[in-house]
Amino acid sequence: MTQANTRTLVTFLLDRTGSMEAIRDDTIGGFNAYLDGLKGDGEVAIDFTLVQFDSISIDKICVAVPVAHVAKLTRDSYQPRASTPLIDAAVKTINAVEVSLRAAPAAKVVICIQTDGQENSSTEHNWAELNTLVKQKSAQGWQFNFMGVGIDAYEQGARMGIAPAATVAYDHRSAEATQAVFAASAENAREYAAGRRPSSVYCEKQKSAAGDRFAGLFSGKPKSEKPKTAQLKKGIVDDITL
Repeated sequence: MTQANTRTLVTFLLDRTGSMEAIRDDTIGGFNAYLDGLKGDGEVAIDFTLVQFDSISIDKICVAVPVAHVAKLTRDSYQPRASTPLIDAAVKTINAVEVSLRAAPAAKVVICIQTDGQENSSTEHNWAELNTLVKQKSAQGWQFNFMGVGIDAYEQGARMGIAPAATVAYDHRSAEATQAVFAASAENAREYAAGRRPSSVYCEKQKSAAGDRFAGLFSGKPKSEKPKTAQLKKGIVDDITL
């Protein structure tokens, strides 16, 4: 593991739900472009964690591995299934990162969350909890990026507490847009880790290359939710440690 006083810890929460099957190969290609971009020429100390999620399980593919040693995604290691417990997966991942940093501190923390669908199966946590958690960690200097494919990522990102500038809605119909958004996310994280930019947010050129048609429409407020009863019950996916 790279030195704790200089390293950046990048954690990627990747949607592995059934609807991703339609864009499985583009996602694999995009994610591998992300890894290549994050590696750069090796001048930046980045440790990388990959977590895949669906309503059956949350799985740790690699944990705090120097990015140069991370294996690329394949059709064997990425198999979409089941539904979308986005809230539970995000809360569990953020909490696990926080715990891991107590044992192995990092100078900088970046969390990138990707999904193609709306939340539809979380049982333990809710939007308010996730929003509060993201804002708490953001106030501590953590960077969050939200990549929504084929959805209004801005409305969902706002519910999560992620800033519009750190959100992108990319075009699921275009392999080129997918490559572009993953590459942009990697570039921003790498440049932030290197100290060459103050954050990991997207520029307008990057959003345009991703085919983002929602950026100019975002109103700044998420849609209101109907009150829910009996929201919290036994989890359908286990907690994780990283």
